[in-house]
Amino acid sequence: MANAQNKIDPYAETGDHLTGEGTITVEINPNQINVLSARYASISPNLKPIVKNHMFLWVESITPELHYLEWKVKSPKAGVYEVSTLVFAEEASIELSCNGQKEEVVNKALEWSRLSIGKVMLKKGVNTVQMIVRKTQGFKLSSIELTQPEVQKSIQDYTLKNRQNPDWFRDAGYGLMFQWTNRATPEKGDTIKNWEDKVNDFDVERFANMVEQTGASYVLWSITWGQQYISAPIKSLDKLIKGRTTKRDLLGEMADVLDKKGIKLIFYYHYGYDCYHSVDSDWMEASGGYKADKTELYYNITNILSEIGKRYKRKLHGWWFDGAQRYYDCHFDGTTGGILSAPFKKISQAAKSGNSERIIAYNSWILPRLTEYQDYFAGEGLAQFEELKEGVFQEGLQKGLMAHTCFPLEKRWGHIDKNSKIVSPNYSAEILISQIKYAQEHRYPLSINLEMYEDGSVSPESLELLKTIQKTMSTDE
Repeated sequence: MANAQNKIDPYAETGDHLTGEGTITVEINPNQINVLSARYASISPNLKPIVKNHMFLWVESITPELHYLEWKVKSPKAGVYEVSTLVFAEEASIELSCNGQKEEVVNKALEWSRLSIGKVMLKKGVNTVQMIVRKTQGFKLSSIELTQPEVQKSIQDYTLKNRQNPDWFRDAGYGLMFQWTNRATPEKGDTIKNWEDKVNDFDVERFANMVEQTGASYVLWSITWGQQYISAPIKSLDKLIKGRTTKRDLLGEMADVLDKKGIKLIFYYHYGYDCYHSVDSDWMEASGGYKADKTELYYNITNILSEIGKRYKRKLHGWWFDGAQRYYDCHFDGTTGGILSAPFKKISQAAKSGNSERIIAYNSWILPRLTEYQDYFAGEGLAQFEELKEGVFQEGLQKGLMAHTCFPLEKRWGHIDKNSKIVSPNYSAEILISQIKYAQEHRYPLSINLEMYEDGSVSPESLELLKTIQKTMSTDE
């Protein structure tokens, strides 16, 4: 039996330490972007590591004096590297030095930013990369990146050539998002059906008709959330762990019926890392997720994504990958050794198997985007965007990506509490209509997340709200 959570804890600290020994010598690969987490820097006493939700996030200042960070970097050969940093430090002077070279920049951004610092020459063997930050107020730093210029150019050329920018998404208006997985609970009772029965009992036609009534242009459907259970016969997952797939291809049936109605389909994917609302240790052990070297984990994830992509072909139009910071920094858990960052190119290529026009987003939360291998902004949290051109960001953290925002209409992203009724919507029809019209004018969509009970039903109150929106929007056209 799959168990729901009795209580959802707030996004807060879940541990005051990580595994690993702290400061280490980081071995880099000249052919990749090398992510050097602040976790592995020697830091001044006025900086402290921030660990939340089973994850190292960044170091941040305690007092306003000078801040020092120092990384030991082992390079297999000499070479020039461009250096950037993920930093929150308004009006901070940042000085970087290595092997007698020195670069200094002033950060003007008022939020988290990716700041280019300059170039350093690394010698073969061990190098010391030092950073001094002069900042009178709050300072946070997640990581620095070392990338050879030719590698950076190759990535930019590839992603610009292959980035998707479809009209169907920019002009979608709004879609519906659902976190219905093995963890979904009924309105009443504390018993959850086993996975196979839950999937067999799901009424796809009823679901698709409901979506159609709301006027939604697409569905953003969670195929996993916190735990690795997929409602389809996926062989690559079966090879790793039993009991996580189903004989019924619910995802395929959903793709078919939505396609007939002209409604697009995007899959949300959460690879199963430990997080505040769920832990799936059996899956993490089986997939290699608890190993220091995450190569095996991402090999297995890539196989699963590729199989799904080939299975649903052109009826699957996109992906929304959660937890991008864990992809970006493979040692968020405090481990050492192996790859520094996930193979984003391979993952994205696998995700587009069977349909090269699929759109992809990696959710970077409050951080700047963490990879170029994506097409649209994940956009967690309701927001309005300005300075777009044809729905695409022209400047800032998400430059070059299509704009998008998603948000929970009710209390949670998913209904995983026991013996509880879905609460009333957080927004009125008037507010949502205003948001949708603004988004349509600027050519980006809103994904409205609805909680869903175990039987596949949603809140009647929320459904009526969406029907009102649909009626108003269609009348105004």
